[in-house]
Amino acid sequence: MLVEYFDNKGKEIKSKIELRDDVFGAKVNKVLLAQAVRTYLANNRQSNANTKNRGEVSGGDKKPWKQKGTGRARAGSSRSPIWKGGGVTFGPTNEINYKKTLTKKMRKLAMISSFSLQANEGNIVIFQDLKFEKPSTQDLVKVLGKLSDEKVLLIQKDADQNLVNSAHNIESLNLEVVNAVNYYDILNSKKVIVLESALESIYNFWGSKSESAKPVKKEVKPKTVKSTK
Repeated sequence: MLVEYFDNKGKEIKSKIELRDDVFGAKVNKVLLAQAVRTYLANNRQSNANTKNRGEVSGGDKKPWKQKGTGRARAGSSRSPIWKGGGVTFGPTNEINYKKTLTKKMRKLAMISSFSLQANEGNIVIFQDLKFEKPSTQDLVKVLGKLSDEKVLLIQKDADQNLVNSAHNIESLNLEVVNAVNYYDILNSKKVIVLESALESIYNFWGSKSESAKPVKKEVKPKTVKSTK
């Protein structure tokens, strides 16, 4: 699969990058992707909702009034759930654990499926390594061009502090390093920009060990149209 290749100024280069099929051209397992996304969202969920049961609310255990002779309904405690200010029955507690897990093999296949899905839809582009002498949001926006208006994921090999600081004020840009990116970030982006140096690390993390990890550049020749005369 050939994808667009840009220099570090944001200009498209004639040659294209050929992506390996074992990472970017594999069969997409949509069932696994759905499970992986549910797992990611569940693991980021906080059990903040909490109610007090009758043993946690304030009030005494003394019987409010005697059992018989008052004409009122029987009552054993002011902390009863049917009383105002009493405990809550079957309410949410912060002890609920929403955590889910995936096996190591499932996580790897989910990453490959998410990369392959975005590649099949033409949403992956390769950029030469972006180097800034000092942080500059304006320069980064110029490099990205029209891509800065979309929801973009930029994957770099290692965290470049100047690049990180340049991206702080671009709301639509999500900057991640190879060993921290996840399938939710990939699927939740309109475009995925992979820096050239990060491509080799992606192959090392999720690709087949039998193939070369170095990216392959191919010159694309314009098609010639034969004359019908």
